[in-house]
Amino acid sequence: MSVELAVIAPGLIALLLLIGAGGRVVEVQGHIDGAARDAARAASLAQSPGQADQLALQAAQADLGSTSWCTGGSVNADVSGFPTEAVTEGTDVTVTVTCSVDMSPFKLLGFGQTMRFTGTGIAPLDTFTCRDADGC
Repeated sequence: MSVELAVIAPGLIALLLLIGAGGRVVEVQGHIDGAARDAARAASLAQSPGQADQLALQAAQADLGSTSWCTGGSVNADVSGFPTEAVTEGTDVTVTVTCSVDMSPFKLLGFGQTMRFTGTGIAPLDTFTCRDADGC
């Protein structure tokens, strides 16, 4: 009986680690996608490209704060599609949120120390927000 346990135990441990790694990957990707959605919505309300970058990063960091698996300081939000001129109807802003996650507990399975996750969110620009350089 002890020989059987010695043979089966490593396989069971590897299976439990695989389940844990899969759970972490699914949970992190869900958090990243939600943060990208919120960051895109925040950027769509901005009045300038610089403010869009700032608002998107703030929203992503708020979503991926201390309750997420992202390592501190690894959250980035890249905004694209924000117009520098007048906004036309149907203009979308795209935000890509990335962060690094500590995967060191799963090194036995071939994961590296950290793993980079990416999520993308798209939101239409709010046409009722004032973006006139001279004031509204």
